[in-house]
Amino acid sequence: MRMQTLESMGINAETINQYDQRIPRYTSYPTAPFWTEEFDASRWSDHLRQNAGNEDPVSLYVHIPFCGKHCLFCACNVIITPRRDVAEDYLGYLEKEISLVSEQADVKGPVVQLHFGGGTPNYLDLDQMERVVRALEASYPFAKDAERSIEIDPRVANPEYIAGLHHRLGFNRISFGTQDFNEDTQSAIGRGQTREVTFENVTAARKNGYGSVNIDLIYGLPRQDEDTWRETLDTVAELRPDRIALYNFAFLPSKLAHQRALSEEVLPAPSLKLQMFIEAHNRLTHEGYVFIGMDHYALATDSLAKALEDGSLRRNFMGYNTLRGTGMLSFGTSAISDYRGAFAQNDKKLSVYKRMITEGHIPVERGLPLSPEDLERRHLIEELMCGGVIRLDALSSRAREIIREERGELTSLEEGGLLTVSDDEIRVTGKGRVFLRNIAVIFDEWIRKARTKHLFSRAV
Repeated sequence: MRMQTLESMGINAETINQYDQRIPRYTSYPTAPFWTEEFDASRWSDHLRQNAGNEDPVSLYVHIPFCGKHCLFCACNVIITPRRDVAEDYLGYLEKEISLVSEQADVKGPVVQLHFGGGTPNYLDLDQMERVVRALEASYPFAKDAERSIEIDPRVANPEYIAGLHHRLGFNRISFGTQDFNEDTQSAIGRGQTREVTFENVTAARKNGYGSVNIDLIYGLPRQDEDTWRETLDTVAELRPDRIALYNFAFLPSKLAHQRALSEEVLPAPSLKLQMFIEAHNRLTHEGYVFIGMDHYALATDSLAKALEDGSLRRNFMGYNTLRGTGMLSFGTSAISDYRGAFAQNDKKLSVYKRMITEGHIPVERGLPLSPEDLERRHLIEELMCGGVIRLDALSSRAREIIREERGELTSLEEGGLLTVSDDEIRVTGKGRVFLRNIAVIFDEWIRKARTKHLFSRAV
């Protein structure tokens, strides 16, 4: 794909400010703030039993919530503890949950994707990790070529651990939380992660045969400036991961109490933050990375870029992925399942999670069954955010009616250069891929009808 700078697409700071609204990230539709506690453990169990024996491919997600220390940029559901025995105890409940879901869902289709997230998944040692993986393998039919991915905090990993995950447990994709390579910024966010430890672990992943290596970056962090950010991008170019997730720092002290330790005075000014995004995009595309959409970049040789090219790109709670048409069953505190037309989220509190499992219940706190209207709008949003095109002749009559209802909004985005609209299709432009959330939101009926405002992150 041809390199496109933001400037060549007609995007500058003024354009970004125009579209920089607080909008959902659309890893789901309807989005999580609209889920309800009325869809509880009992209703989720009924849903699983009604769909038992499904033969479609499935993804599995495991949430390991533990961290030794709370990083100040973090917005994840985590449990801060130095006590390793807490994790050992958690695994017993996790095994029971895996068994409970297996009994009720009776999955027949192959598991094509397994992902460990957190928290810090590598808070578990290799023996503990193997315990969870074997419990999953005993309950679900894994495909031989299943993608097995994991998020890693490089500070608590080493090359031996990275090698063991691959050779002993079959993990073949790995993501390293980096955020920034500057020592002052790392210190300000409570990270303390050296350049050397990141390189050491990434090198070990490549040496041991992982098919894809991702690193996470965040712009807008404390003490970042043009020079330090440019140095971080230089280091990324040297490291050359297969994929990069580039996130906008969401500073939400009213919602995230631990962020109150940060002063706004040490954060980059909004104008500088926008310039950092522009520089990062231009540098990454110059280095040969394909802009997948929103926060994701991948080398042209990576399967994510190939999926964008051939139209098989998909999106779920783990971001963009290549596994079209798979439902997802998830385990652990706060974990979210997306399976056969319904969402379910486990309770975030460890005590409640443990109590519900002890009582023989799947520990669901809330969720939502999708209506026929939800499914139609979800399909339109996914098509735009993944393939970047909606072909009208492939739509249901209701979906075409929804598009007619939103014609005014579509026209406005077309005038802004984000879309092209014809009698046959709606197509996202190169400029529009930068503002996918602004396009998706026009089909979000739940937000339009909401009586209260929910706090989402900014679009750019």
